[in-house]
Amino acid sequence: MDNYEINILRRDGNWKKVKPDDLIMESIEDNDEAKKEDINTKDTEPKDNFINYIDEINSIISKLEILENEKNILKNQLKNYEQEFINKKKNAEHRIILISREKEMIEKTIGVIKNLKTF
Repeated sequence: MDNYEINILRRDGNWKKVKPDDLIMESIEDNDEAKKEDINTKDTEPKDNFINYIDEINSIISKLEILENEKNILKNQLKNYEQEFINKKKNAEHRIILISREKEMIEKTIGVIKNLKTF
C-alpha cells in the first residue's frame, strides 16, 4: 500500500505526481490550511459587511418609521387646527347672520320712527 502516487493538478493545468513520503505533501497541507484560513476570513469579511449593511438598513428603516410617526403627529395637529378654524368660521358666519338680522331690524325701526315723525 506504500507504493502509490498522488496526482496533483497545478494552477497551470499540468499534473504533478507526488509520493506520500515527499515533503511537498506537508507543504501542500500547510498551504491548504492557509488557504482555508484565507477563505474563512474572506467569507467572514463579506458576511460582516453584509451584516453591517443589514444593520445600516435597519437603522434607516427605524429612522423612517420615526419620521413617519412624527409626520402622522404633525398631520393630526394640522387636522386639529383645521377643525378649530372651521369652527371659528362657522361662529363668524353665525355672528354675521345675527348682525345682518339686527341691521335689518334697526333699519326697519328707523323707517318706523321716520314714518311716525311725519305723522
